[in-house]
Amino acid sequence: MSAPDEQSTEALRARLEALEREHTEQIARTHDAVAAAQDRAYWLERWNLDLNELMRKPGASELRWAVRVARSVVRLLRRARTGAATVPGRLAAARGELDERPRPDPEAEPQPERLGRSISPDLLASAPVAELLFSRLREQDLLAIQARLEPEQAAGLELAGDPDRKRMMLAYAAHHGVQPALERTGLSAAMPGPGVHSMSQGPLAAGGVSYYADLVIDSLRRSGFEPAAGQVGLDFGCSSGRVVRVLAAAYPELEWHGCDPIREAIDWAQNNLPGVSFARSPERPPLEYEDGRFDFVFAISIWSHFAEAAALAWLSEMRRVVRPGGRLVLSCHGIQTIEIHDELGLRGEAQLGEVRAALYRDGFWYAAEFGDAGDHGVANPEWGTAFLTPEWLAAKVTPGWSVSLFRPGRVEGNQDLYVLARR
Repeated sequence: MSAPDEQSTEALRARLEALEREHTEQIARTHDAVAAAQDRAYWLERWNLDLNELMRKPGASELRWAVRVARSVVRLLRRARTGAATVPGRLAAARGELDERPRPDPEAEPQPERLGRSISPDLLASAPVAELLFSRLREQDLLAIQARLEPEQAAGLELAGDPDRKRMMLAYAAHHGVQPALERTGLSAAMPGPGVHSMSQGPLAAGGVSYYADLVIDSLRRSGFEPAAGQVGLDFGCSSGRVVRVLAAAYPELEWHGCDPIREAIDWAQNNLPGVSFARSPERPPLEYEDGRFDFVFAISIWSHFAEAAALAWLSEMRRVVRPGGRLVLSCHGIQTIEIHDELGLRGEAQLGEVRAALYRDGFWYAAEFGDAGDHGVANPEWGTAFLTPEWLAAKVTPGWSVSLFRPGRVEGNQDLYVLARR
């Protein structure tokens, strides 16, 4: 081999080694970024902070670009497992794919995201239940709660704004068993064990989740319905009672019920949450309640799981058990959820495209995603994951119901919220 050939080979080898080092360093940075993002996402969820609002802050476009680059690296890593990652062509392709993604120009006019919407989520602003419960606490209760906080809990309170801070203080009162505070609020420290179905766990779920209780009461009031003494409310799909238990503590003058098909969750709730009447419900209508039994029913993320036939059957059953003039509060996946799932990488682009097309064409999308294993004992082909549009719901429920309230992305910037008025 001639000297020029040897020099070319050494230059090529050095360039390849440099690319490999750069690629390895980039992978390490990506892993660190993903870990940090997962940690932030955990606290965002636990504190009920608004992810969409944060993404509208200055610098959010750069963050979105970085997330997309991270996804590209992950995809390339998966491809590399099937072949030699040191081949120059693969490294060149990797660099090309990353370089083709333009960095945002801070001076340029903002451009709509690929899945962006001009209708922003209408987030929950009021906290009627948390405010009511918090108002029952005395100064010595607050001091007793703060004295028992762990360092990260205290730090979280400092970062949270009102009303999240009040919700957190109520949860910590239950988590740390501050008995005088529990007696004054009516909350309970009892929490389901590992073998019991529960939608929320951890210190900020202790005593129940006041955010969803706020959501229910705020929605009823904004639809023109005022909860009052003697009325009867049902938590449809209550699991182990994380929402209805808070409402029963706040409004003991109402009659509260909860139902769910998961036996162990209902058994636990019956034995541990006084003030609420719990019953195991069937997987298909009818419920064991008489006609017009309830003044209002609420169902958090239940119609986000019904197949279309089941969704319609249960809407009909709700109309039977709700009195004329009563309300049905429900939340479900909608168009806003598509953007959230894309932003967080929860679903692939192909499936999200399928969901978008189905919503445009039919107003409804469903997949039996729990499979044969089922969802905590509920192995039903009509219980999986569903998305629906306001057009679909309005077309199916009127004139038996009227849509008295619609708020896109109201539930944590994700699910849409509806209030139907029974005619």
